[in-house]
Formats: sequence, C-alpha cells, structure tokens
Amino acid sequence: MEMRETLARNLRKYRRAQRLSQEELGHRAELDRTYISSIERCVYSATVDVVGRLAEALGIPALELLRPASESAEAKSSSATSAEGAGTKGQPEKGAKPARKSERSAQRAARRKPGP
Repeated sequence: MEMRETLARNLRKYRRAQRLSQEELGHRAELDRTYISSIERCVYSATVDVVGRLAEALGIPALELLRPASESAEAKSSSATSAEGAGTKGQPEKGAKPARKSERSAQRAARRKPGP
C-alpha cells in the first residue's frame, strides 16, 4: 500500500473515531475542509507540516497517521497486553458526553481570530 493511501485510511479512521467532520478537523488544523477530503481520497499528498498539523488537531502522534495497518495492529495488540490491568483505558469517563453541534460551533467561533 502506498504511503498516500496509508495516510488517507488512518486520517479517516482517527477523524471518525473522534466523531469529527472534515470541516471541524479543518478548523482545528487550520486547513480547508476540501483539502482534508482530497487527502482522504488520495487526490493530494500532504506535506510533513500538514501531517503534523492534522496529528496535533487529532491529539495523536504524527507517526500514527503514517503507520501501515500491519504495524498498527501489532502496536495495538502489544499495548492491549500491557494495559490489561489498566481497567478503563480508552473508555470515556462516566457521564462524559460528546460535544453537541451547538457547543462545537461556539468553541469554533471562540477560536476564530478577529478580522482586520
């Protein structure tokens, strides 16, 4: 599998796992939503800087976006083995709810920089 396909698959996987739209991820990474769509469809290649911005916006190491599927499976199985006694690792806190659209819109508006 090509690196571009690996990035596309991993970007979509992590974005969907966090229930983010391409638009919201674009706001967080300061990229256009259509550019994220193009990366996920393997239309464009991303620069190292863009991969870093996407990873930061997703809260993951950039390496995770570039890691081939076979390595991801190995990393998960070894981390699952070491985390067996950890209990609730990876599970949301009790009572934690995902942000609603109106809350995300307010957060996005607060992050926007004032115009000239």
